[in-house]
Amino acid sequence: MAVNVIKKSQFYMIFSFLGLILVGTLLLKSPLVQHNNGGLDWLNALFTATSAVCVVGLTSIPTDGFNWVGQLVIMLLIQGGGLGMVTITASAVLMIGRDFSWGGKKVLASISEDFPISSINEMIKTVVGYTFFMELSGLILLLPGFLSYDLSFGEALRQSLFHTISAYCNAGFSTLSNNFIIEDSSYIKMVMTALIIAGGLGFYVIYDILHHERNKHYQINTKIVLATTFLLLFAGTLSIKGLEWLGTHHNISWLDAFFQSTVCRTAGFNSVNLTALNSSTQFILVLLMMVGASPNSTGGGMKTTTFALVLLSIWNSIRGKNRVVVFGREIAQEYCVKAFAIMMIYISIVIIGSIFVCATVEASGFTLKQIGFEVVSALTTTGLSLGYSGGAGTYGKTALIICMFIGRIGPFAIFMFFISKNRQSHLSYPEEHIILT
Repeated sequence: MAVNVIKKSQFYMIFSFLGLILVGTLLLKSPLVQHNNGGLDWLNALFTATSAVCVVGLTSIPTDGFNWVGQLVIMLLIQGGGLGMVTITASAVLMIGRDFSWGGKKVLASISEDFPISSINEMIKTVVGYTFFMELSGLILLLPGFLSYDLSFGEALRQSLFHTISAYCNAGFSTLSNNFIIEDSSYIKMVMTALIIAGGLGFYVIYDILHHERNKHYQINTKIVLATTFLLLFAGTLSIKGLEWLGTHHNISWLDAFFQSTVCRTAGFNSVNLTALNSSTQFILVLLMMVGASPNSTGGGMKTTTFALVLLSIWNSIRGKNRVVVFGREIAQEYCVKAFAIMMIYISIVIIGSIFVCATVEASGFTLKQIGFEVVSALTTTGLSLGYSGGAGTYGKTALIICMFIGRIGPFAIFMFFISKNRQSHLSYPEEHIILT
C-alpha cells in the first residue's frame, strides 16, 4: 500500500511537470510571442519551456529577445516549476476552503519522507505564505536598484518582478543582455543573493524554523541543511576568490566571488565572464553545481544533505567508525547508502550525457570542458554556461532537455517510479569479506 502511494505521488509530480512543459511550449509558439531573432522553432520553444519549468536558466536563444508576452510566459513557467504543480494545485484546493481526503494527504506527504500527514495542510499554507512574502519583499527591494538604471517606473517594476521570481525559484533567467556583469549592480546582487538562499533552503527547513517551539530542538535535517549551506557558501567564496587571485586572469571582488558561490548552486546568474575564469575556478563551480540546493527547495543538484552524509560517512570510515553521528543523533545506515547511490547516479548521468553530446558535436569546435560543464549545469538545474547551449545542434539540445527534466524531478525519484515494488528479502546469508585496498 505504501509503495502504491509513493508511486502515485511520483506519477503526479512527473506528469505535472511534463504537462506544464507541453503547455509552455505551445504558448511560446503562439502568435502572441515574438522574438527578435525571427520565428521561434519547436525545438527552441521546447528547450526554453523545459529550462523555465525545470528552473534551469540555460537558454538556446537570448531571453531579452522575447517581447513582454514571451517574458511573461517564461516568468509564469518559472513560478509554476519552482513551486511545483502539485503544491500549486494543493494550495488552490485550500484557498477555496476545501480539505484533502486521507488518501490525498498520504500522497502529498509521501513526496517528502517522514513528513507527518496531519501537518500537510499547514505545510502547504506555510509554503504559499513564505513564497508570497519573500517574492513581495524581493520586488520591493529590487525596485530601487532597477530604477537607478534610469529605467521608467513601469520597466523597472517589470524587471524587478521577473528577477525576483527567477532568483527565488533559483531559475537564473535574466532579461538583461549582459546578465549582472556590470559594475554598479552591487545592491541588486545582494538582494538577489538573499532571494536565492531563501528559495534554496527547502520548504521543510522553513517550516521547521517558522513553527519552532521554545525549549524544543530543531530537526536534524534543518541543522544539517543550515550548517552545510553556510560551509558551502564560505568555502565556495574563498575558493573562487583565492584561485582567481593565484591565477593569471582578473582578480574578482569579494562580492562577485560570494555571488558566484551562491548562484552556481542552481541559480545560474553570473556577475563575471565565466569563460575568462581559470580552469581551476570553473572546476570549483562544477563541484558546487553538483551539490546544489537543499531537499524540497526550488533548486536542484544532489542536495546539501546528500553531500553532508557522503562526507560524514567518508570521515567516519577514515576514523574506523561504522556509525554516522551528527549533532548528537545517529543517522540510519539506509540514508547513508541512499546518499552514495544518489551521488553515483548523478556522476553516471553526467558521464553518459557528456559522452553522448561529444559524439554528436565532434566537428563543432566545442571542447569537452564546455560540454561537460553544460551537462552538469543542465542536470543540476543551474543554468550557468560556457557557451555551448546557444550553438548546440538538435541532438545536443535534446540531450540537455532530458538532463534538465531528470535533474528537476530527481534521478532517484524517476528510478524509484519504475520499480514495481519494494523487494525486501527476509533471508539472511553468510557474511564474507572483500579486499578493497
